[in-house]
Amino acid sequence: MKTEIVKRKFIQKKIKEEYKKFKGHKEIKLSKVFHLSGVGDAACNWSISISRKAGWEEAADFIRPYIVELRAKYRLAEEI
Repeated sequence: MKTEIVKRKFIQKKIKEEYKKFKGHKEIKLSKVFHLSGVGDAACNWSISISRKAGWEEAADFIRPYIVELRAKYRLAEEI
């Protein structure tokens, strides 16, 4: 499956919309989407992190399947 090249804001918005469904989304924050270095032509060239506060594992378990789905579909555009 070929990945679509998109801007950071596009991915960030999709993740934020889904993450708002998690009850603790205001307490446990996600970082901004960031480029992964050294991946070359790999299908996915981005990631996101989560703050390590109490309950972060539950938050990660909630959002991880959605992020995996997005990582299979979208590649982050190079920013200038």
